[in-house]
Amino acid sequence: MRMNPASRVRRANLLEPAPRSKSRPRLIRIAYDRSFFLILRNPMYMKSVESILTSLLKEDAGEGDVTSNALLSDEKAKAFVIAKENGILAGGEEFLWLCGQNNIAAKRIKNDGEKFEKGDRLFELEGPKRRVLLIERTGVNLLQRMSGIATETRKIVDMLRKEGYGTVVAGTRKTQWGYLDKKAITIGSGFSHRLGLFESFLIKENHLASLSKQGIKNPMSFAIENAWEHRRRSVFIEIEVRNQKEAVAAAKKFREVQEREKEIKPCIIMMDNMKANEVKATVVLLKRRKLYDYVLLEASGSVNEGNVLAYAKAGVDACSLGYLTHSAKAIDISQKIV
Repeated sequence: MRMNPASRVRRANLLEPAPRSKSRPRLIRIAYDRSFFLILRNPMYMKSVESILTSLLKEDAGEGDVTSNALLSDEKAKAFVIAKENGILAGGEEFLWLCGQNNIAAKRIKNDGEKFEKGDRLFELEGPKRRVLLIERTGVNLLQRMSGIATETRKIVDMLRKEGYGTVVAGTRKTQWGYLDKKAITIGSGFSHRLGLFESFLIKENHLASLSKQGIKNPMSFAIENAWEHRRRSVFIEIEVRNQKEAVAAAKKFREVQEREKEIKPCIIMMDNMKANEVKATVVLLKRRKLYDYVLLEASGSVNEGNVLAYAKAGVDACSLGYLTHSAKAIDISQKIV
């Protein structure tokens, strides 16, 4: 069965909503948590995994491994996947699937989400020697990238928790491997934000500029109103703002539509490329004007390890960090036949 995030959340919204002042944690989880989707038994996720890994293996193997085919017999071999530096394991389930598709018996030694140290064995493999070598690079690349993303995510999450902040760490759509990258963030204790364009409303600067060119006098109000009318198709409604004035205007509109319909739904204000002190002042103002309870607040744009604490201190519910997937360092992992 297709596990569509919007339909899943529609079912959740049938529950009697908590009072607005107590619903914030629930709304944050609805808005950002996609862990229920990023599992192999979900056909939509499985299709993506199969497409990416099959394509990568086919590109690498071509018509066959000429070196192994010329030099080696196809007797059974045993191999270990070994960490060459410390990290958090991610991609294990997908790696086991890849092994199974190639007649290789794979045994976990470490589980996804577990810490490992340099020299640790992560998996034990047994199968035809040529097949073990055929998938080596595809499998190791998978583990290296996903573990790198998970490791960087966990570092940020642990830093925030150590300082007492529950701010959500979310990825973006700046991915190389789509859902696989988002799964890695989840394993690192982060959240994936929206899965794709199909899933939730994110009204960005380009949308508002286009509406303005179409002659719409108040693009922000128009966009939120129209998104609200189609809210049943979306997990959340989010709008990008660039300054305090725009944030207040968006929050007023979100309050208007929610009070009119007497409905609570995740409505997010993304404060894009605003400095931490500007964000803090905006949070204070939204609370003073009784708008805070109607919106979730997200900091985005150049948020990184060096400044994420400042944004958490400013009072946002979430920080979205594109660098987790476009710049995270791969963890060094290797495969050795024994």
